[in-house]
Amino acid sequence: MEGFKEALAVKPPVRKKEQESGINIGLILGIIGGVIVIAGGLVLLILIIVRRRSETTEDANYERSIADKMSVRSSPKPAIDSRRVPQTMRSAAIGLPRYRVFSLEEIEDATNNFDSSNFMGEDSQGQLYKGWLVDGLVVAVKCLKLKQKHLPQNLMQHMEVLSKLRHRHLVSVLGHCIVTYQDHPNTASTVFVVFEHISNGSLREYLTDWRKKEILKWPQRMAITIGAARGIQFLHTGIAPGIYGNDLKIDNILLDETLTAKISNYNIPLPLKTGSESPLANRLSSDDIAEKEDIYQLGILLLQVITGKMATFTSELDELKLELEKSLAEGPSGLRNVIDPSIRGTFAYESMRTTVQFAINCLSKDSTKRPSIEDVLWNLQYSIQVQEGWNSSGNLATHM
Repeated sequence: MEGFKEALAVKPPVRKKEQESGINIGLILGIIGGVIVIAGGLVLLILIIVRRRSETTEDANYERSIADKMSVRSSPKPAIDSRRVPQTMRSAAIGLPRYRVFSLEEIEDATNNFDSSNFMGEDSQGQLYKGWLVDGLVVAVKCLKLKQKHLPQNLMQHMEVLSKLRHRHLVSVLGHCIVTYQDHPNTASTVFVVFEHISNGSLREYLTDWRKKEILKWPQRMAITIGAARGIQFLHTGIAPGIYGNDLKIDNILLDETLTAKISNYNIPLPLKTGSESPLANRLSSDDIAEKEDIYQLGILLLQVITGKMATFTSELDELKLELEKSLAEGPSGLRNVIDPSIRGTFAYESMRTTVQFAINCLSKDSTKRPSIEDVLWNLQYSIQVQEGWNSSGNLATHM
C-alpha cells in the first residue's frame, strides 16, 4: 500500500508537467498563427485600398476625358477634333498654368490699357501687347479684330479646344477673352488671346547679332530647326483638320533660355462666319497647297541657318539656292565658301551636305516635289545623328 500510495503521489505531477508543456507549445503556435493571419489580413487590406484609390483616380481621369469630349461635341462640328489629339501631345508643354477665360478688365489691367510702351508688334492676325497678370506672370496678348459676325458661344468653343493643343515647340495659349458689341451682345467684336511670353529673343536676333551669333554653332542650329519642324508637324497632324499657313519665318521662331525653338504667330483657326462648321471650311480644297507652303517656309529657314544670310526677297532666295546647288557639285571646298563663317569647323561635311540638299528640295518651285513634314524630320534627324557620331569620334578629317 505504501508503494502504491507513493506511486500515486509521484506520477500525477509528471502528467501535469507534460500537459503544461503541450499547452505552452500550442499557445505559442496559436499566437504565431494569429500574428501571421493578422499580418496577412493587413497586407491584403492595404492592397485593396491602394487598388481602389488607383481605380478611383483612373475613373476620375476617364470622367474628365469624357467631359472634355462632351464639351467639344456640344458644338455642331468643332473646328478642331480634340479626340484626334494623343494625350502625350496635349501634355507636351509642361509647367504652364491652367487655361482660363479672362475678363476684359483683367486684359486691360495686364496691358495697362494697351499702353503704347507694351506694344510688341503686329501681324496679319492682329496686334500684340506685353502684359503682366496679377500673379506676376508675363504674357503676350494678341488682339484679333473680327471683320465678320461671330457668335460668342461658337468662338468660345473653338478657343477651349485650341487651348488643349499645347506643345513644347509652340508658344502656347494660356487663355482668351471674347468681347461683344454693347448694342449687339450676341455678336463678338474682338477676341483677345493670351499666350505665354518668350523673352529670350528670336532666331533672327541670334543669327544677326554678333554677340549672340557665336552661341549658335551647327549642333545648336540643327536642334532649333528640328524643333521648328516638330512644331509644324504637330500643327499639321496633331489636330483635325490640321493648321496650315503658319507664317514660319525666322522672326517667328522664338528661343527660350535653353535655346528651345518655339513657333509664334502660327495660324489661329476661327470660324469664318456665323454658323460656320469649320474655320477652314473654305480652305479644305487648298490644304495640300498650304501644307507645302509651310514646307517651303521651312526650306527658307534652313537656308538662313546654313548661310547666316537673311534673304527675304524671292530674287535673293533664288540666288542663294543656286549657290548652294553649285557648292554641292564642287564638294567640301565649294560648300565652305557658302556657309556661315561662324560655324566653320563645328560640323561634319556629311551632316551639312545632307541638310543643304534637303533645304534645296524644300525650296522646289514645284510644290508637289517638296517633301512631307515627316520626310523633313527624318532627314534632319539623320543629319544630326551623323553630326553626333562625328562629335563623339573626334574625327577631324571630315570637318570644315
